[in-house]
Amino acid sequence: MPSLNKLAPRALRRFIKRVKVHQDVRREFAADRRRYAASMLPDDRAIGLSLSGMNLEAQITKDYHRIEKGLALKEPRRPFGLEVQKRLERLLPMADPTAPYVQHAQSALAALQEWNTGGGVAEEISPVRQLASDPALPDPASFFGTRHSVRDFSTRAVEPDVLERAVALALNSPSVCNRQSWRIYFRHGEEARQTLTFQNGSAGFRDIVPAVAVISVDARAFAGAKERNQGWIDGGIFAMSFVWALHALGLDSCMLNMSVPTPKAEALRRHLNAEDSELIIMMVAIGYGRGGHRRARSPRREVSTVIMDH
Repeated sequence: MPSLNKLAPRALRRFIKRVKVHQDVRREFAADRRRYAASMLPDDRAIGLSLSGMNLEAQITKDYHRIEKGLALKEPRRPFGLEVQKRLERLLPMADPTAPYVQHAQSALAALQEWNTGGGVAEEISPVRQLASDPALPDPASFFGTRHSVRDFSTRAVEPDVLERAVALALNSPSVCNRQSWRIYFRHGEEARQTLTFQNGSAGFRDIVPAVAVISVDARAFAGAKERNQGWIDGGIFAMSFVWALHALGLDSCMLNMSVPTPKAEALRRHLNAEDSELIIMMVAIGYGRGGHRRARSPRREVSTVIMDH
């Protein structure tokens, strides 16, 4: 017996499909909202005495970086940062005094107090930038124009120390208030192939991928409704920096989206033993291209179609 869906007029079937799509969108946004609301840092107006873990680190980092930015201005106000000072004095005793971010905050706080009482700018906190005689790359078109997504890898293994160097380079990426919420998981060989099964676009070549990186950010680093999208921004910036770093070190890669429904993303978190607060940004397949491998043509837009002030 034919299903009711097949018996329904075409217009009704299209309507039913649209309704299902909208239901899917609402369900996914609701899941994102629950995760962010459970993880987020309160905004400055609601900071109390109950912060801990990554929330505490993020707030302290945000505040000490405000001092660094203020002292890097051409003409810093005097005094400035009094609310920041009060908040840091309240929050620092809650944190591990041996943690690097606490030590950064203590030195920034001392620099703020020195400035506000008539002293100069502390060189440690806002150092004078040393400019190279020629900061430009010798041939930027060669560097940027020779990086392509690779889907045909050789059997050569990817050295963990090279991946660590790439991460060290990518850590120079900017992030909101220097909070650096990034996480990266590496898997090699068969573990890489198992991890790639949680991604929808790599089925045609996942069996030959030597290594994979999963990049995430910790939502506990972001504050209030205004920063609800910041994790995706910071995570995307770091992911691109990491891929450029791989290119600079002679590795090939393919950036792989994580456009999957919530249950699949949850399964990946369990597979990685990741925190519930982590937002999965993307995967990156990594290796060395096989000799004679091909790449997708991937035409680029004309510059004139991107610059909007003509």
